[in-house]
Amino acid sequence: MHLDALIQDVRTSLPPPKPWQRQLLQQFDDLERLIQVLRMTLAMKRPIGEVHEAKDQLRRALRVALQHVTTGRADIGTKLAVGLACDLGDRIGNVIV
Repeated sequence: MHLDALIQDVRTSLPPPKPWQRQLLQQFDDLERLIQVLRMTLAMKRPIGEVHEAKDQLRRALRVALQHVTTGRADIGTKLAVGLACDLGDRIGNVIV
């Protein structure tokens, strides 16, 4: 499964926004932007330092989203999906050395 597809699926599955959901949706916006930045950094064959910075920013944002849902009111499906997204981000980070 692709990380960006997983984030889109979780986004569309959320019920009408409550305060915690609005915050999570904002985090998803940030995640989508960071995924695009990493994708473009790789496609443009930017220096390795820029690739690592893009990768690290994405992984940090995923961990923040995971912490947000695990300590908040998110349902179990959302918690599992964000956990999976965080794991995928770690796998991506481990591939980019």
